Order: sequence, then structure tokens, then C-alpha cells
Amino acid sequence: MTIAEKMNILVPLDGSSIGDSVLQSIYPLIRSRHVESTLVHVAETPQSVESLEARLQRQQEALQGRGVETRIRIIPGKPAEEILRQAEVGGFDLIAMATHGRTGLDRVLLGSVAEEVVRSSTIPTLLCKSGGRIGEWERILVALDGTPGSEEILDDVVRLARSSHATVHLLRVGLGLLMSDAYRGVGFKFKCDGTAAYLDAIATRLGAQGVDVVPEQRQGMAGVEIAALARQRDAGLVCMTTEGRPEEIPGAARSVAAEVIRSSPCPVYVRRMSRVAAAAKKPG
Repeated sequence: MTIAEKMNILVPLDGSSIGDSVLQSIYPLIRSRHVESTLVHVAETPQSVESLEARLQRQQEALQGRGVETRIRIIPGKPAEEILRQAEVGGFDLIAMATHGRTGLDRVLLGSVAEEVVRSSTIPTLLCKSGGRIGEWERILVALDGTPGSEEILDDVVRLARSSHATVHLLRVGLGLLMSDAYRGVGFKFKCDGTAAYLDAIATRLGAQGVDVVPEQRQGMAGVEIAALARQRDAGLVCMTTEGRPEEIPGAARSVAAEVIRSSPCPVYVRRMSRVAAAAKKPG
């Protein structure tokens, strides 16, 4: 999809004000290209269809007032399952949805529709957290880990950055080795791992495509440092890939993407790695 082409966005809404906030998060896309949207509500239990339709119609009118052709769908079923099915059969380019940002045992017991969609979707997902900052995408933070899988987000980044005239901050986080010093106590030792050269190469590649790039290096835990730099740089958007690994126990086998989604100060644009998506389609 080129910048000039239209973008077809699926917007799941749960009827709450938190869910509605995601509509504001897609305004940078609306201002930069032709957008069509479908507002979908998945109802797990029977409820007043009239009041729900009235609410969706108001949201539809708000988007149409911005020149966005918008459809409405109300369907029964399990939210994550139906959202993924609609995305697959509807020819959408993006899923834009809100997340309540649950953490810990509460999130595990109640589940997170947003995280399930991110883990399983074959198209990118734009996540808007409750209480997060929503604004222009003048600065886009891109999280890389040095692997080809993490670089799969770069084509999306180029399109987003060029259409919104954004500066891209490329971030790679290294993990320091804990060491003991008899004089100074406990500290961190950082290895020279070629991060600067790696980021410079990516920056050159994106610069050749007309993108303004700033390489950034940090040491520590990836999820923490990505969110921290997003706050420091006043980023309007964080972009990254995910392996789609579930977090079944709080703090164990933690997904970096899930942690960033819960702690980022701004919306997060996530694409599942293609090798993970391909493996999921294999029988058996």
C-alpha cells in the first residue's frame, strides 16, 4: 500500500468511553491519507440494541464529518475471536482499538481482548491505552532488537513517517551484565555489541527513503526503556513487532510488546512477525 492509497481500518468498540478514545488516535491517519473505517461492536450478552446503535451512529457521524466513509456492525460472539475473524474476511489494513492497560493477576483472570488480537492478528494493530496521550505523530519511536523480525516494522514506519512528516527515533536496548565491584559495590557492565553501527545502517536505509532519523541507544530492560524514551522524546507513536508470545503468569516469560502496550504514554502500532504468522498457519 502506498501513501496515496486508501487505508481500511477496523475499529472495535466496547461501548465505554475508554473504547471511544481510540477514534481520536486515528486522526493522524485521517489527516494524512484517504481512510475508510468500520465500527464494530461484539456483544457477548444481550443488550439494548437501540441505545447501542444510537451511540455508534454518533461516532459514525463524527468520523464522516472528517471525510471518513464509515460503516457500523453489531455482531454477537466472543470479542477477540470475532474481531480477528472480521479483520481476516473484511480486507482491512489495520485494527485500531483501545486497551484498559490491565496488569498483574487482574489482567490474567479477566483476560485482555487487545493483547489476544495483537498476538493473533495477521495485520497491524494500533493500541490506544486508557489515559494515554493522543496527538500528532511528529516523533515516532521505533523499537528494534537487531533481528530481521524486528525490522519487519520498518516498511510501515516509512509510510507513516512520510505521510505525517515525522522524525523517527530508532531505539535498540542492550541488556547490561550485572557485575560485582569490591570497591564500588554492584553495578552494570555494558558490552560493545555493534549497536551504533547497526542503527546507523538502518538510519541510512530509511534516510534514503526520505525519512528523518535519530538513532538512540539505551541499556536495561527493553519494555521499561522503550516506554521511558517515548516519554522523554514526547513521542506520538511507538512502533514495534511482536512474536505474539502469551504472558500466562505475571512477570514470567514477559512479552516486551505487552509491557510496552501497558506502559507507553502514547498509542502503540504493533505488527506480528511474519515467521510467527506463517508458523501459526501450519497444520498440526
